[in-house]
Amino acid sequence: MNNCYIVLSHSNTLMALAVRFFTGAYWNHTSIALSRELDEFYSFGRKNPRMMFPAGFISEGVHTGYFGLKPKTRIQVLQAQLSDDEYSKLLTQLDKFRRRKNEYRYNILGLPVAFFNIPWGRHKHYTCSGFAAYCMRDILKFNKHYSLIKPEDFNMFNFEKIYEGTAGDYNYEKQ
Repeated sequence: MNNCYIVLSHSNTLMALAVRFFTGAYWNHTSIALSRELDEFYSFGRKNPRMMFPAGFISEGVHTGYFGLKPKTRIQVLQAQLSDDEYSKLLTQLDKFRRRKNEYRYNILGLPVAFFNIPWGRHKHYTCSGFAAYCMRDILKFNKHYSLIKPEDFNMFNFEKIYEGTAGDYNYEKQ
């Protein structure tokens, strides 16, 4: 078995407040990590941690990028056990994004459309949770289109919650 990690976060940025407005959920950001250290995880968000735009496919860590600037950001870390085949599928999806990272954009227009529960998968445009759901679409069985997935939807799976607290306090050796 292989593990991957779903990192849900709660911040008070303007984008997070917009996501919270449209979803009504506590968690407003989703990332995927391949190691328990969370030294590198993938998502769609700020390309520059200090500015809301431009936004697109990003790689950061629990102590770098936005989380390095805002260590008091609340996070929840879910550990998903994947078979070799599932893990291979996830790696294939992530590799596609990593190789062409500059071609992808944040799907800002998808937020209000999702509020009305209208699926809208724009080519090369993703929200953070839509990206995570898209990467795991052959692994997890969501009951809706990936563009409608919210961060809290990842809690409906039987994943082990290995941490909840601030990003700055995360220490994989204690989890």
